[in-house]
Amino acid sequence: MRQLSFNDRLAPERGAASNRPARRPRMRTHMRTHMRTQWLRAIRQRARLLSILGAVGALVLTGGWWLNQPGNGALLNNAMRDTVMRTTASLGMTVENVYSIGHNEATPEAILAALEIRRGDPILAFTPAQARTRILALDWVESVTIERRLPDTIRVNIVERSPFALWQHDKRIQLIDRGGTIINASDVPRFSHLPLIVGEGAPLKAPGLFDTMRSQPAIFQSLVSAVWVGARRWDLHFDSGLLVRFPESGTVAAWQRLVELLRSYDMQQEQIVSIDLRLPDRAVLGVRPDDVMDGNST
Repeated sequence: MRQLSFNDRLAPERGAASNRPARRPRMRTHMRTHMRTQWLRAIRQRARLLSILGAVGALVLTGGWWLNQPGNGALLNNAMRDTVMRTTASLGMTVENVYSIGHNEATPEAILAALEIRRGDPILAFTPAQARTRILALDWVESVTIERRLPDTIRVNIVERSPFALWQHDKRIQLIDRGGTIINASDVPRFSHLPLIVGEGAPLKAPGLFDTMRSQPAIFQSLVSAVWVGARRWDLHFDSGLLVRFPESGTVAAWQRLVELLRSYDMQQEQIVSIDLRLPDRAVLGVRPDDVMDGNST
């Protein structure tokens, strides 16, 4: 008995080697076949990749050429936008409610017309910035904020101008606000109770004058018009017919002098028709020509 090794079991029996046919080495053949298959597969994959890259490149070049043609870029953009609008509208994102606050003089009809939107329009197609520009062009509107609240509501918050005075300029009378911005000319009859200011640059100077005069509301309310003379000083006309000439500087001091004079004199009784305050040390009072020929001074 002998101990067998792994080599013994693999070795042929003695004396039988010459009787058996020799075996061909199959392992090497199998490896060569496998390697050839892998090589062919890699070639096919590379060819497929090159074909795909070529197709993509051709598509990009063709698309770039098409987009560079006049109008095609805008056409594509509009088509994509229309698709988005239709899709969102089908999901219920359409204008159903429009709310506006703060408007008293601006009419709802004018506001809706400026918004340029109708019920059922896609809400994403509405552009608040463009609508804001149109609403700011309306009479009375000083500022406005517009909100698009999804899915179906638009909110408009308007701040209107406050009427301040009537401005006579270039043979026209227009309604203005405190900043001198023209509101319109159509509402002038409705605000005829406001003071009239006259002259180039008068709207910028009038707020300071009126703020000073409001310290005596009764006198201020009797003011009919203020004329900005030579872009230097004011002439004030009151409903009693009194004309007051202010100096070029020292408006506050001139107003205080005028208040004292009105307290000291009965303008109607003494038939005083004008007060000239342009001289710093005196006031020149003018009376009706049929009473005395020259004005008195004080």
